[in-house]
Amino acid sequence: MARYQSVGITGANGVVGRVLMKGLAGEYQLKAFTRRPVDFPSTLVNFEQASEVRGAFAGLEAVIHLAADPSPAAPWESVREHNLEGIYQVCEECVRSGVKRLIFASTNHTQHGNTIRTTPETLDPRKRLHMRLSDPPNPDSLYAVSKLFGENIGKLYSQQQGLEFIGLRIGWIVEANTPLVMRGTPAEDYLRAMFLSHRDCVAAHRCALEVDTRYLLAYVVSDNDRRVFDLEETRRALGFAPQDDAETYFTEVP
Repeated sequence: MARYQSVGITGANGVVGRVLMKGLAGEYQLKAFTRRPVDFPSTLVNFEQASEVRGAFAGLEAVIHLAADPSPAAPWESVREHNLEGIYQVCEECVRSGVKRLIFASTNHTQHGNTIRTTPETLDPRKRLHMRLSDPPNPDSLYAVSKLFGENIGKLYSQQQGLEFIGLRIGWIVEANTPLVMRGTPAEDYLRAMFLSHRDCVAAHRCALEVDTRYLLAYVVSDNDRRVFDLEETRRALGFAPQDDAETYFTEVP
């Protein structure tokens, strides 16, 4: 039997949310949360509003928190409202409702300042780095700063409130499930390094629901030949062994 059966997914209408709603169905009892009505059953919640969040997680054992402004170009007002206030309210409600585990969608952008070329969605391919989770953060945007805040508030709640917290530094997942969508664009090198396939995304979140831990950070990217993250610690601590590689998509096309 799974460690946690009843799982809420906030931001369930985003790319990651839809992949997880499909990929984890049948294994877990999933409850979707969205900001607005969508084409599948969901509970409507604005997670920056304390009055709407209160009671939302009743009966849940784990929450996967994806809801946020996902843009590296997001302005401060949006980051403050949707990302900072949002994760705070989610942590508070997890404690109130007795949620045992919070899985937080962090981002590769927390360290992408080391590899950025011109914008947060470009990468300098000359920098052949294999960054580690213990390396100092180097955020490339206010969005990235907000995700570092999420990782740290999760640490606080894990230590002081007993909330199990797993922060996943997610790469780049695209709806089409192929890195070829950015072929020939300035973002191609970035996607080839950070690509996360749908299969690997589901596997990583399954590991996050099952692993025995109190607090953990991990990289969630596919096993890309051009990756800039060292995945050994993630493999060991999270048990996540990605199967896909962005380069295979480029070798299979003329």
